[in-house]
Amino acid sequence: MALECELVSYDSDTCHLVGRIVNVSAEEQILNEKGRIDPALLRPLIFDPVNNEYLTVGRKAGEAFKSLLPQ
Repeated sequence: MALECELVSYDSDTCHLVGRIVNVSAEEQILNEKGRIDPALLRPLIFDPVNNEYLTVGRKAGEAFKSLLPQ
């Protein structure tokens, strides 16, 4: 998977930059039957700068906009 970004702003004092994703490309082997990116097939890595480690994405934690609503 590749994300193509466009620079929106950059603050040279803080080195803070803001970008806008303008295109997403993905190989077919990471797409599900609906043509959407499947994180389990993609197996993305996350960098943890505090512990200087790479982590993998784990299991599903809940449903967006459903899990946190009061019952």
